[in-house]
Amino acid sequence: MSVVALVVSACSGTPNNSITPDLSGRVNLDYESSLIIFPVDAYRISARDRSRILLAREVIMTTCMRRFGFNDDPNAAYPEPENRNFGVWNVDRVRQYGFRLVGEETQSGQVHDEAGPWGEARYKCLSSEKSKLDEITPPDDLMNGGAAAAIALKSLSMASEIDAWNDAKDDWGDCISAAGLTPGKDLTNAKWSSQQSFELQGRMDQRNPSKSDAAEGIRLATIEAECNQKVRLTQTLGDIQASYQLPLIKQDEAVLTELKKKSQKYVDAAEKLLKEMQ
Repeated sequence: MSVVALVVSACSGTPNNSITPDLSGRVNLDYESSLIIFPVDAYRISARDRSRILLAREVIMTTCMRRFGFNDDPNAAYPEPENRNFGVWNVDRVRQYGFRLVGEETQSGQVHDEAGPWGEARYKCLSSEKSKLDEITPPDDLMNGGAAAAIALKSLSMASEIDAWNDAKDDWGDCISAAGLTPGKDLTNAKWSSQQSFELQGRMDQRNPSKSDAAEGIRLATIEAECNQKVRLTQTLGDIQASYQLPLIKQDEAVLTELKKKSQKYVDAAEKLLKEMQ
């Protein structure tokens, strides 16, 4: 059954809200970047935009840090962004990295003692480069998404109330169960994972996992992602949520347009700096 049919069958009497879902709502799954792009993301600083802003900040900082004898790679400061709203879903990535993020193992900041010379130099650079950093760093309300983030949360709440949402999740649970795993029992922390992967993440050394734990992480993540793809969990739930976003966007389009205008100024400044300094 298509997601349109799922939403239609489940929303004839939408519970606890007066929003009628717009069935043209769709998410775009960007497999190359492992990002889930919702309609409302067009109005806020996206995961990719945030990554570029953070990289621009690191370019400023690492350029300054060289004066103190530190030659960190700005590209290694943060792992690559990845959306896992409904669990792992990029099979190619998890077959290689398991539950770890791309670049997580090379984060330069992890090898430094922030209480030592590196931290002291970092503090001095934050002060001396403040004006440059401020030009590319949005205030918290913009960085956190403002009205667009509120719509994302509200649409998620409404979408998760309908039967089609739970049916799709049950299909995924049946799939991983058939592969020998147990759907997560902790509805807060293991909602989109197996119980086995939840327990593994709790006991393993995240910075330096043993070979056996790393191999087990890849095995578990692969099962979960393959089932996600098989039952189209991320696509289906993303589309349901997107169908609730569109009418909310129409209601607040003026506010969102202004949010986009303010946010884009910082995104453009970060891109300009990266072009000039890299």
